[in-house]
Amino acid sequence: MQDINTLIAVAIICLLIGTAIGYFIIGRMRPEQQNRAALEKQFNDMQRQQQDYQQQVSHHFDRTGELLNELAESYRSVHNHIVEGAQNLHSTGISPLQAIPEGRPVLDNKPSSLAPAAPPLDYAPRQPGKKGALHEEFGMESEKKKAEHIEPPVTPHA
Repeated sequence: MQDINTLIAVAIICLLIGTAIGYFIIGRMRPEQQNRAALEKQFNDMQRQQQDYQQQVSHHFDRTGELLNELAESYRSVHNHIVEGAQNLHSTGISPLQAIPEGRPVLDNKPSSLAPAAPPLDYAPRQPGKKGALHEEFGMESEKKKAEHIEPPVTPHA
């Protein structure tokens, strides 16, 4: 009897140990967890690529701005050189060209003396004594006048 009790106890212990090992192995090999880990890795890679792309775009526009500033300075230098040459080489010493001042142009912050602009109207304003643009017979008067002035057809003389 003792052998059977020992055998049952060993079987139960082995069953519990096997269940625990199987649970951990299956838990490690679940496809959902593998897919999740793969998706997280892919997401992190895409995030890193997006950050790299944003840095490249930012660097590109910074460099473009620098090159445009250099181009403007070169243009200013060439223009001023031409103006100086025109003034020195022109027979009267007067040139119609003027030098471009150094630095960036500054916008004038003085208030304008012009009347403030009104927003555009989305309809034709109504004139006194006439039908407005929203009236159903608007513009029909000219067609009536044309119809009144139509001469009847002339019958040929036989």
